[in-house]
Amino acid sequence: MKKFVYSILLWSVFFTTFAERRNYFIENTFDEVTEEPITHGTAYRNEIGTRTYPWNLTFQEWFNSPYLMPMRRYLLEDKGIVPTISYLGNFAANTSGGRSQGSAMASNVNIDLGIDFGKLTQSKLLEGLTFGNTWSWRFGNNLSREKIGNNFTVQQVYGDAVLRCQAMYFGYHTQIDDDWKLHLKLGRIAAADNFLSKPIYWLYQNNAFDGNPVGIFKQQKWSAYPTAAWGAFARIEHIDGQYFKAGVYQINSDKQNSPHEHGFDWSFDGDGVNANFELGWDINHDDSGKSPANISIGLAADWYNVPYLSRNAYTDFSYTIYLQADYMVWNLGNPKRQYDKRSYIPRTHDSYRDLRGLILWGAIEFNPNSNTAEMPLFINGGILFNAPFKERADDVLCFGVAYGKFSDNLPINDYRRDSYEMLLELNYKFQVNRFFFLQPNIQYIINTNGGEYPNAVVLGLQFGLNL
Repeated sequence: MKKFVYSILLWSVFFTTFAERRNYFIENTFDEVTEEPITHGTAYRNEIGTRTYPWNLTFQEWFNSPYLMPMRRYLLEDKGIVPTISYLGNFAANTSGGRSQGSAMASNVNIDLGIDFGKLTQSKLLEGLTFGNTWSWRFGNNLSREKIGNNFTVQQVYGDAVLRCQAMYFGYHTQIDDDWKLHLKLGRIAAADNFLSKPIYWLYQNNAFDGNPVGIFKQQKWSAYPTAAWGAFARIEHIDGQYFKAGVYQINSDKQNSPHEHGFDWSFDGDGVNANFELGWDINHDDSGKSPANISIGLAADWYNVPYLSRNAYTDFSYTIYLQADYMVWNLGNPKRQYDKRSYIPRTHDSYRDLRGLILWGAIEFNPNSNTAEMPLFINGGILFNAPFKERADDVLCFGVAYGKFSDNLPINDYRRDSYEMLLELNYKFQVNRFFFLQPNIQYIINTNGGEYPNAVVLGLQFGLNL
């Protein structure tokens, strides 16, 4: 049985992709002199790569295609059915510091299925109605827990080593008028997929950054990948980038994170409700070539029996206020495409990565009640250099800093009481081709677990494949 499981695992890793709901592909290859799309550019390779079996492709056609194993997926996509399988790996080794030294590997296989009912049925009545289903299979070891003893996990993909139905929901989007759009979700969803989430955060390996600024999970009862809860979400956005979104989610302390349920405890009996609200502005998130930016302010609130940290008492309400901002401070325009028969990746909803330059970003989360919040103050931020080399249009150099202040109401014998932990990460994402990347990184942990252990140096490698 073990051999069978391992065989399935190996084939899953081989036939997987780095999608994880984060796919942004470029649609053009450019001539070096004219900067115009060449005849056999990315659109051509898309056609070849998705309409031909891999064994009928030349090596160059396969290597430049958008997927590792497309398998004529257009037969489904043309009918509004979009399957995705993804793999993301995190290797880490602490060379010094922490509780002890060692290494660990953690992995995540992500399986998505999206259905566009309007396209599937060709019915105007169903236009804008969609269905989404996501599964997650995580396995491996947690270096932070087993060796280092720190709070900001150095492998962001580590989680319960089980196969889990992560999300299952219906969505609806419509154009209200010429200026406004409406997006809705209803079903098994996660708060962290809809709030405090940006593609910028996904460019790091440490969990302090990816996939959300992690302080919120030490302040509120939040649902996050690979778990979900019953929930409803709405977002209204203006053509100029202003938006407001709101979501309400069930709190079920006993079942929400239980690996034994495999994502199938769908009981409506919960402990309370989590509600989130965010007001923001996406600036220059278009094809203008101007420096993109975002600023947003949000509120996360819980209504349930929130336990105190150091005594047998409860409160029925807890809230966190957060602020996010980012801006491309140095815009070098579109990275120069080389006429080298190579495909590049435009990201239709990620204008930062389609421009060459420096991006500053930051986030702050604050919960005023240190009786219930393990980490009442969390701040992180960083700087990104997209396409640091002109000939490497899809690479990115990233630096990030995270700081968490622990509550002064933690138990007296807890080293973290009224202390802090700080994390630095430097990485370089090397986009090998359209379906494979490597991202070596170095992390430095300061005041490990509030000073209980020595500062630690961690060497890491994040890598992913795209089917």
